[in-house]
Amino acid sequence: MLEFFLSGGFMMWPLLAASVLTVAIIIDKFIYFRNAEVDEEELFVTIKDKLRSQGAEAAIAYSEEAGGPIAAILRAGLVQSGRDRSKIEEAIEREALIEFPRMKKFLPALSTIGSVSTLMGFTGTVMGMIRAFNSIARAGTTSPSIVAGGIAEALTTTATGLIIAILALVAYHYYTHRADRILLEVEKASRNLIDIMEEASGV
Repeated sequence: MLEFFLSGGFMMWPLLAASVLTVAIIIDKFIYFRNAEVDEEELFVTIKDKLRSQGAEAAIAYSEEAGGPIAAILRAGLVQSGRDRSKIEEAIEREALIEFPRMKKFLPALSTIGSVSTLMGFTGTVMGMIRAFNSIARAGTTSPSIVAGGIAEALTTTATGLIIAILALVAYHYYTHRADRILLEVEKASRNLIDIMEEASGV
């Protein structure tokens, strides 16, 4: 492994940094979304039932136990129970502005790494080919052994850059999709919750 790394030349160092950052972000988002994972339909149905049968306080308590961004956003609306619809909507929107950036935190970095690591890999390719041609120029002749080092550097950095880019971009699209799905669920649940709160309060 060390020999493979060293064969890639200078560009392997920034590629190493990119790979470490990619893995760190993936682990961070995996932990976040695992903790945020809930059955959205069950969560909403339970909150709705508690709101109708036991009141807002019971629904708020349940949302605190459930945890996660969806429960936090719905709880912000529940806390405003009995107030005007506009106030409830404002509270939900305010909490959403806190939760949604958390969902997508570091995701733009994955997209950037996906693009830049490919370019770094190609830069290493160019540097490796320059090295190969310089070896030919110095030797005044061509042979596999003369150009092997430069070609190995070129292929190693290209492969490494592409692997990092694939990993980063797949993770970026996967977690972006999960965040967008949660956003849609929150929007639907919030509208329904406000209607139920108005119904419960007799508005």
